[in-house]
Amino acid sequence: MKVICNRGALLEALTVAGNVVAARTPKPILQCVKLSAQDNALTLSATDLEVAIRYTDNQVQIEEVGEVLVPADKFRDIVRESVDDTLSIEITGDTANIRGQDSHFKIFTQKASDFPNVPGFEGEADFQIIGGALKQLIAQTLFAAAKESSRYAFNGVLLNAKNKKVHMVATDGRRLAQANGDLLNSTKIDKEGVKAIIPAKALQLIDKLIDDPEEAVGFQITDTQVIVHTSNATLTSSLVEGQFPPYEDVVPKDTDKKMIASTADFLSAIRRASLLTTEESKGVRLHFSKKGLILTSRSPESGEATITFPCKFEGADVEIGFNPQFLVDALRVVDNDEISLELTAANRPGLLKGGPNFQYVIMPVNLQ
Repeated sequence: MKVICNRGALLEALTVAGNVVAARTPKPILQCVKLSAQDNALTLSATDLEVAIRYTDNQVQIEEVGEVLVPADKFRDIVRESVDDTLSIEITGDTANIRGQDSHFKIFTQKASDFPNVPGFEGEADFQIIGGALKQLIAQTLFAAAKESSRYAFNGVLLNAKNKKVHMVATDGRRLAQANGDLLNSTKIDKEGVKAIIPAKALQLIDKLIDDPEEAVGFQITDTQVIVHTSNATLTSSLVEGQFPPYEDVVPKDTDKKMIASTADFLSAIRRASLLTTEESKGVRLHFSKKGLILTSRSPESGEATITFPCKFEGADVEIGFNPQFLVDALRVVDNDEISLELTAANRPGLLKGGPNFQYVIMPVNLQ
């Protein structure tokens, strides 16, 4: 195998593939990236046995086809530190020779046949989403997924594609984020639609794969896997096992109090009120009335904060406590200038809406 590569494009490909390479594993082969040179392209493959990526680099000149395994970290470091516009990679025996104008590196390789299979994207997509819309759906839900939970379904994001619409939902048991969008096409989805719980790691990687917000991203979903395809990459991931909770039942439907405010201004008020909270007293008290909103926080170690926030409020006066970081997380991803916060009582969850396609359920905290 012999290839001449554009260094910048190769580094980008290695960076993408490197996100999947296992940092610690009893199988050293999983710390490698597979290079396949054929059809005027260099394909890089990596896997940790749960998530796999194939990334195609077209900015290459193939002088001799072939494939090989190279240590991902060493190879990436060499390419990153090089000062050349192009690098040549030539495989002789069990050694990869990487040459620039004033440099020559030799790194030991392994047999490509020993590497686990990394599937490509075959056939027609079940459905497609515009890249920019998918990135927004991920941003508006992924933050609310549990970091580690014994309820495995909470560790991923539910994707529900049906009737040319897509809904993504995430929850950690204390909050729930739902974002809605449109499918570019859904020719292979039946009337029942498609549901799958996609792992958080896979969604983080999908987000990184999308360079062009106008590009169509294709999905294929089986009983156990999701396969996602962009123009340069294919990602395959196992799905999260378990049953996602009936999230529709969690969304408050009997709210009788409502605040309407500027997204940016409300975010600023929450941030300022949270400045004097601590890990032990992680809560901000919100007192709503016809006069507006007063936010207060108190900490024996730090002091007290009071923020007066003018807003539109309908309904009876109510005082409720929320974790300010949970509110900040949601307000950061709202793509609407105005939000509404609907309430029922101090011990009932609140419903924050940011435009027609985003809603967020947040449980109150006890501040007594």
